[in-house]
Amino acid sequence: MKRLVLLSVMLLIAGGILANLPNLEEGTALKVSGKVIDQATSLPLAFANIIYNHTGTTTNLEGEFVFQINYHKAENSLLIKFIGYETAAIALDTDNTNLFVTLTPKVEMLEEVVVVTAEQVLMDVNNYHQINYEYSDQLLSSYYKETLTTDKDCIYLAEGIFDIYYPTVYSKEKPTIHARKTRKKTFASLDTMFMPLIHGHATDMINGVTRRTDSFVKEEKLDHYTYTKEGLTWYDGREVFQIHFEPKSKKADCRGMIFIDSESKAIIRTEYEPLLHGQNFWKKVKWVEEYKEVNSSWYIHRVSYLGEWDQHGQTVSFEALLVVTDFETITTKPELTESLTKDDIFFHQASSFSENFWEDFNYIKLDVKEKKALGF
Repeated sequence: MKRLVLLSVMLLIAGGILANLPNLEEGTALKVSGKVIDQATSLPLAFANIIYNHTGTTTNLEGEFVFQINYHKAENSLLIKFIGYETAAIALDTDNTNLFVTLTPKVEMLEEVVVVTAEQVLMDVNNYHQINYEYSDQLLSSYYKETLTTDKDCIYLAEGIFDIYYPTVYSKEKPTIHARKTRKKTFASLDTMFMPLIHGHATDMINGVTRRTDSFVKEEKLDHYTYTKEGLTWYDGREVFQIHFEPKSKKADCRGMIFIDSESKAIIRTEYEPLLHGQNFWKKVKWVEEYKEVNSSWYIHRVSYLGEWDQHGQTVSFEALLVVTDFETITTKPELTESLTKDDIFFHQASSFSENFWEDFNYIKLDVKEKKALGF
């Protein structure tokens, strides 16, 4: 029986390991699961980044994760990263696959040696853009989930494993999405529930702010916003600028927060809310994007979307989550069968929501509300 390993705070420091190098063969398949909590509060950390080599996943709302990897001798540690916390580095071992991970907040006060303005930081983002982000065609392996919930109930749940052709920004090609395995469940009649955004795939999510020509971080858009430095924080042992931005002109279309690595000048996280003027439907809309660093380049890792509206006196939420679990650089556009169009609704109704459904695919564990709706 797999033992539960309780990792002490002293051991969970950046670069720390639990044991000597394990005697694992190259390419050994490992399935690692666990829970990530905040050391100071003992509360679960949702959307902590779980990284191994160029593969990755994230925790669910309860801080839980499951991750299937192939062991490489050159990369011994599984990394758990979260903005504002010390990175946990856990040595891989066949006896060490059910983890309870405590992340320590990094509370050291930071002071800038060289004072730079928020506008200068954003200009650096643009100047370093070409060397920071992927500029080759990529084939992404991804997990996608969308849910419709009220304050109390889960109304609709759908999940899928995708292959995504992700062309370079220099290409005229557009991303192509292929669904490898999907499932969905409807828990209530949707006849009276207006669902404006459920369309069954992540076409609108995969193009992050670092790629879109109309993005609020592009040099030609900077004059339309007011950028303010909120201070410094940490990510993976490095200083990170926290920059808040607000509309300054009528050509601005959102507000939010940007987290920028002070060393590489790369955006590692964005949180932004589109302006909702001129409409009376949406109560709240929010996007969050995160990037992961592999060999000095930053790749899209996680995108989440939240849209809320009021109906019959209650708040209804549509949430979508896309996590890139693996990628490879390619030189030829792949032949993806059954590629999706923008209006496709492709999820297959599922009679079983067992975790065995996903076989060897990486996925995100269901949260408490979803399990309750399924009768777990």
